[in-house]
Amino acid sequence: MPHFFGLTPNDKDLYLEQIFALVYHLGFTYKDAYSCPVWQRFWFIGRLKKEFEEAKQQQSQAYSTSQRNTSGGRSFRKSFG
Repeated sequence: MPHFFGLTPNDKDLYLEQIFALVYHLGFTYKDAYSCPVWQRFWFIGRLKKEFEEAKQQQSQAYSTSQRNTSGGRSFRKSFG
């Protein structure tokens, strides 16, 4: 029988993943994450994703800059390349 209102059992993974991310990465309590309005939950998840993407980009830029600017990195690559 289709559900008109509310979540179906198939939707449990969706909201539990969101709750896990809020608890694990942002320090929410389970109760706070569970009672958080859906729109806020999506906002926090989106903001966390943006933070991870920015950190990854900065890390890759720092790595490529360090590889380019160190003479040790150049000589190491020459000896094995």
